[in-house]
Amino acid sequence: MTAGADDTVRLWAAQRRDDVFAAQVDELFRRCERRIGKYLVQMVGDRGLAEDLLQDVFHDAFRTREQLRHVRNADAWLFGIARNRALNALRKGRRLQAALTRLARRSEPSEPDHELVALRDLLERHVAPEDRSLLILRYLHGFDALELGEMTGRSAEAVRQRLARARAKLIAATTEED
Repeated sequence: MTAGADDTVRLWAAQRRDDVFAAQVDELFRRCERRIGKYLVQMVGDRGLAEDLLQDVFHDAFRTREQLRHVRNADAWLFGIARNRALNALRKGRRLQAALTRLARRSEPSEPDHELVALRDLLERHVAPEDRSLLILRYLHGFDALELGEMTGRSAEAVRQRLARARAKLIAATTEED
């Protein structure tokens, strides 16, 4: 085989590999879109902002699709991207202020779920965004400590400790308000 033919084969193989990763991201998007969208709304409290973040999550996933070859749990990898996007959005004061302004302009739903509103309020007032993210991912989306550790770059034990502290903080806040 000539050098030109070797280059062609390598290019073809690289393109084939990229097509496989692109297909994996597409399948992952179809499987996780609703769950991640729901998670993002739970984190940022604004459907419009969450939709924007969801697009950013899948853009990031597609852009970094080569990482999929090293990932044990693709769902956790994708939720990790979503988590980072949500936390970054919360850190940016102007985005958070815009979300709060949009929420204030909305009319109240006909039958608000008062328990859900109260829980969201407690989480926002008493639990830091980082810990709130862990609580939501653990208890509403079912990720275990090992998967959360992969998302955050922490050990499973460190995640369990943060979850325990966040739960204790939430329980103490509930007790104080009663």
